[in-house]
Amino acid sequence: MRADNYKITQYSVSSILGYVENSQIAIPEIQRPFVWKGEEVRALIDSLYEGYPIGYLIVWQNSQVRVRNFGKGGTKKILIDGQQRVTALMAALLGKEVLDEQYQSHRIRIAFNPLADKGEERFVVCDTKHEEDSRWIPDISIFFRRDFSFRQFEKEYKEANPDEDFTPLEESVDTLKEIVKHQVGVIELSFLLDIDVVSEIFIRINLQGKPLNQEDFVMSKISVNEQYGGDYIRNCIDYFCHLLREPSFYQVLQQNETEFFNSEYGKALTWCQNEEQSLYIPSYADVLKVVLISYLGKTRIGDLVHLLSGRDGEKKIFSKKEISKKVSEEAFEKLGAGVKAFVCEENFQGFQKALKKAGYSCSRLLYSQSVLNYCYAMYLLMYRQGIGEKERESLLSKWITMAMITGHYQSGGESTVQKDYANAQEEGFASYLAQIEELKLTDEFYNNILPEKFTSTTARTAPFLAYVATQCARGVHSLYSDVTIEELYKNKTESYQILPKAYLAKCGYKTREIYGQVANLTYISKETKDIIRKKSPVDYKVDLEKAIGIEKICTSLKENGLTETIFTANETDVIQILADRRRQMASEIRDFYKTL
Repeated sequence: MRADNYKITQYSVSSILGYVENSQIAIPEIQRPFVWKGEEVRALIDSLYEGYPIGYLIVWQNSQVRVRNFGKGGTKKILIDGQQRVTALMAALLGKEVLDEQYQSHRIRIAFNPLADKGEERFVVCDTKHEEDSRWIPDISIFFRRDFSFRQFEKEYKEANPDEDFTPLEESVDTLKEIVKHQVGVIELSFLLDIDVVSEIFIRINLQGKPLNQEDFVMSKISVNEQYGGDYIRNCIDYFCHLLREPSFYQVLQQNETEFFNSEYGKALTWCQNEEQSLYIPSYADVLKVVLISYLGKTRIGDLVHLLSGRDGEKKIFSKKEISKKVSEEAFEKLGAGVKAFVCEENFQGFQKALKKAGYSCSRLLYSQSVLNYCYAMYLLMYRQGIGEKERESLLSKWITMAMITGHYQSGGESTVQKDYANAQEEGFASYLAQIEELKLTDEFYNNILPEKFTSTTARTAPFLAYVATQCARGVHSLYSDVTIEELYKNKTESYQILPKAYLAKCGYKTREIYGQVANLTYISKETKDIIRKKSPVDYKVDLEKAIGIEKICTSLKENGLTETIFTANETDVIQILADRRRQMASEIRDFYKTL
């Protein structure tokens, strides 16, 4: 990297804190949970007191962002690394409150013993014991107030501790106050640098802390642009993801973030306080990916950074003339609209209704977060196209079923998503899905390709999960029982081999490819397991007939894609029985798909 793309400058702690307070250096994560423990804050202060280095900070210049309460032409710098350290300094030295992992605001107070001897603790996280001990100053922030008077402090301290030796008092306090003059190295990266270059710099310097990823980076980029409402967009994403996990924190957030919750973004989250456990629980990275696809037609987070920065293209370095305010404004407008659509109750709940319609009634059935993201992006694309809620639900339930049984996203990944977006935009989602159905969901697929997928020995494959989902959606009862497959699956019941491994071994089939294939799996209740245990069908048939009757056995077999041949199976029948069930499983999915 060329030297003109960065510079290293020494700033005092006091200057850095001043820049942060004046918004010349933006700390987007200041509104996210502060993850350092009190002891880590104490250690940082102790290091400064002893004159030890505390590592470099990294900031990225952004001349396109106007600084709040700053004159024309001001440059805001985004703090890329060092947020925890800077936040710790603001909390300990300036008395600022921080948000903890429960999004509750509180103070971190560092107590100071100015008379500590060598080897004794000089700084501690303040607790009741230190508050009651007159030798300890409960909160060091008093020394950094403008109205602090050493003489007044000295007088009161000596009165409270008449028997102490005060010889080191003034020197200790002066040393503490001097820590704001401690020089900290700041690496300032040029705003012309691409996000990939910035990420590489971060990794190579190998600073202590959480590794930078592109999603973290773009969230920082979003939040510093108050001109286009980036701070509200950022909060909306963050708080929505948190509320899905902890709806009870709505009141806490509302109390601490009054201005935000009175905005249109905040009001869009009101419904979250009553939300029960969701099937789809996105992270802020998932939100960005979905909105990026459905509202900007892109798949790479780096593309979003380019657009938000006013850069439209594939180049690594852009000149000032190539940076467009219009591109940036339009990108923020689309991003804001996409985030509001993502968190909209009608959309989010509608998407989950579509998942349940397709049979995905519990999180265990969901194959991957990426597939969910891609599917929700398609749902929001339908929303943008003005497709009604009921039709969206039907189309999406078909889409996810199609994706799961065909492996639609397995080979192409992001390129497939890009193609889906372009075609659905041009032709309309319903028309595009119809073309995929005609191309992929053929007689050949259902008669040969899909059945072959059920030879897999992994129960977590997408096609088998799709089959179980269809059973859940149709209310299929588990084998030989009135308990549904859905109930057993939600309760994490383990799968059961229809033709047990030991029985198949006697028939000469000892490989996992036979006994372990998913076509040989089903789910049974505890009561049924007590009857049949691990015996072969021929061995448990009599006991089963006594327990539930022949008619119920026949009904249950048919409902689970099986026939009575399992009770008479020998070494010549096993392969055919499994082949028949694979075809039946595919047929059931085909019939179910037509009902969606």
